[in-house]
Amino acid sequence: MNFHRVAKVKLFRELSRETAITQNQKKLVIKDEIAARKVLVKMFAEISQQTLLLGEQNAQMDRNQKGLK
Repeated sequence: MNFHRVAKVKLFRELSRETAITQNQKKLVIKDEIAARKVLVKMFAEISQQTLLLGEQNAQMDRNQKGLK
């Protein structure tokens, strides 16, 4: 009976350790996802800014061409 109890305690410890490792891995994955989302938001903002500037340049070129004709 003592043997079974020791075996259960060892099993419980191992499962607890594995659970802790799994939880830490999940936290790392979540942190990685958050970092990736931040990068994507920054990239989107930069692309939006560049698109706006290109639109302004295009409009200015159109005005310049109409002035030449």
